[in-house]
Amino acid sequence: MRLQTIDGETATLRAEIAALPKRLAALETKLAAEKAALEQSAKALKDEEALKRRLESDLKDQQQKIAKLRDQMSNVKTNEEYRAFQHEIEFAEAEIKKIEDREIESMERVERLNQQRKAAESELADNTKAVEIEKEDARAESAEQQKKLEELTRRRNEERALVPEELLRTYDRVSTSSRVTGIVYAQGQRCHGCQMGIRPQMWNQIRAGEIMTCESCGRLLFYDHSREPQPAPVVEKPKRKKKVPEAGVE
Repeated sequence: MRLQTIDGETATLRAEIAALPKRLAALETKLAAEKAALEQSAKALKDEEALKRRLESDLKDQQQKIAKLRDQMSNVKTNEEYRAFQHEIEFAEAEIKKIEDREIESMERVERLNQQRKAAESELADNTKAVEIEKEDARAESAEQQKKLEELTRRRNEERALVPEELLRTYDRVSTSSRVTGIVYAQGQRCHGCQMGIRPQMWNQIRAGEIMTCESCGRLLFYDHSREPQPAPVVEKPKRKKKVPEAGVE
């Protein structure tokens, strides 16, 4: 039973040791995703700023075009030429209005992207610090777990040396192949592992202190009197008092 307890603690500890790198890898994956999102946000901001510069250039071109057209209008000879210049100016002014609307939209996107980038940078910085702290804690935890594992291994070897070889083979076979406990207690003429009944003769042997093998699941069976349900204490009923006759009554 001591060996089984140690094996259970060892299995739990090994699972914790195995889970630690996975936990750190998950944190690293999350950081990588946040870095990629930040890079994407920075690229979107860069593209938007480039668009804003192109719009500013287009706006300047249209303004220069209008100024040039107005200069040329002063030299026109006919109403038809004047109307043609006026039409071109109106078209350029309409283009300027479109460009200005796009500029406003672009400025709004730039402001929004800047806010997103700053928030992403702040979150990434906080999470990076948290991951570094987690890594440091994990290194300390891993070192402590390795010490515990070494101690459990030492105790396990000591306990195994005390178990008869035949019982040890049965214990190893059952606990390894079936991934269940190798030894369980018997109670109420049943195996507590598989809940199957035990033959009367075997039950008497187990109660006498022998370690037997369950004929159903193969586990080693032992008897522990302290696990048997205790009978409920007998509660004595209070005695009824005799009635005392009243004075003057026969």
